[in-house]
Amino acid sequence: MADAGDATCPECGAALDGARSCPDCGLRIRTADDELTDDAISAVVDDALAGADDIRSPAGHAVPYSLRLGIALAISVPFAPLSAFVLVSIVSAHPIAVVLVGIVGWMAPAGVLARATVPSLIVGRGLVVLGVVVTVSPLVVVGSRWLVGETAATDPLIHGSGTLIGSFLLFGVVVLALGIVVSRVAVRKRGNWREADATTESLDRR
Repeated sequence: MADAGDATCPECGAALDGARSCPDCGLRIRTADDELTDDAISAVVDDALAGADDIRSPAGHAVPYSLRLGIALAISVPFAPLSAFVLVSIVSAHPIAVVLVGIVGWMAPAGVLARATVPSLIVGRGLVVLGVVVTVSPLVVVGSRWLVGETAATDPLIHGSGTLIGSFLLFGVVVLALGIVVSRVAVRKRGNWREADATTESLDRR
């Protein structure tokens, strides 16, 4: 059995050295009958609950990473053909290089998007990025073809006509706006989840 002299204050952790009250914070530990006071019991319970919170598993709203990655890969599919089209519109690339660029253009955004814990937020952010990429793709092609000069592809899939640029711009803005709306809804949902978790934890501590 532990020596009473080794006891510590449940409130601040200071050594009691057999004292009935904590010499540091003043918490009254024991009564004249050598029983724990109500304040001491409350402090012990609060300390135990705090320790339980430290080892408690995260809230159950976060989906497994494998599922989040699957959602991210699905929303990132358009990046594969888009990145390939941009490449072949700039230079005459080998088919293997086109395939590799398409795979990287698909998987790289998915790996970043999968970090979000809410599936709807993955979709929203994916749409935002896709909208931006679609909007700037024709401009990137025009600028890159000017930079590469004579090595530019002779028959680009994406060219610099005003109609095509306008179409890309319109479609990109629509996708971007949709992504912003979905992202805001997802952020609001995540905030509601956190408030619910905080309320549940507060009730558990009572």
